[in-house]
Amino acid sequence: MRRKIPPTSALLCFEAAARAGSFAGGAREMNLSQSAFSRQIQSLEVLTGQTLFKRERQRVQLSGAGRMLQEELAPQLEALEATFYRLRTRDNPYGALNIGTYPTLGSRWLMPRLATLAQAQPRLTINTITYLDNSQVDPSLVDLAIVQGDPPWPGFRADLLMPETLIAVAAPDLLDGPLQSAAGLLEFPALQHSTRPLSWQIWFEDQTGSLTACPTGPLFSQFEMLIDAVKYGHGVAILPELLVRRELSEGTLIQAHPHRCTPASAYYLLTPQAKTGTSRIERVRDWLLRNASSPSAG
Repeated sequence: MRRKIPPTSALLCFEAAARAGSFAGGAREMNLSQSAFSRQIQSLEVLTGQTLFKRERQRVQLSGAGRMLQEELAPQLEALEATFYRLRTRDNPYGALNIGTYPTLGSRWLMPRLATLAQAQPRLTINTITYLDNSQVDPSLVDLAIVQGDPPWPGFRADLLMPETLIAVAAPDLLDGPLQSAAGLLEFPALQHSTRPLSWQIWFEDQTGSLTACPTGPLFSQFEMLIDAVKYGHGVAILPELLVRRELSEGTLIQAHPHRCTPASAYYLLTPQAKTGTSRIERVRDWLLRNASSPSAG
């Protein structure tokens, strides 16, 4: 008996418009003209006998019937996409694999390890994808992703990769050596990362139990720029130790206070749920978990 299911193209157009909130955005995603895209939506409305969208100027909103369809359809499309992914990759243990990471973590921690991984998996091509914060991690683009924070991450399997250690750092021209009083750090501009605004508070509360004054100083959107700002003497920063090991070893940065803080949040290795069990992904995942603490990163 023939199944009474609307054309897949119409369903995909509906789902794209529901996510984009506009027919124009959905049409761009589907690589269709707006008129062709609108015809797909209209055909689906005819087949269902329901108005699926409320048209409002340049935007569209789901109707009650549209919301019901979207809630049912989205997870089924994701499951179908996952099934085809597993079919495409089940007989190919090699090929390519995409790892997502933050830019500075990628260059300073991941890259040295990938050189060793390439020796262990010579027939596997590793691509890297970068993002600035966790909201940008797209399970359709990455096979594995390294994030900092606290679980859970819906749609991903999360494995603890390594803890994070926060330290205070400064340029040697700014300080002769480590300060014995944490309060002395507040006499300098407090350089901060825009996505990690609580680092100073976390470090101070771990060291003294409280933060008596709110640190002030410029914000940076990337750790690489923040590290350079500290090196040039613009102020003091609380940074993940693994990102500044090279500078500490070379003497271009010094630890500004002896306290080391290990916050509750840590680094996790994420695998999209739809991609778990894929042989090449599991091999790289296992390798990264085994070698996370190796001294490869400079």
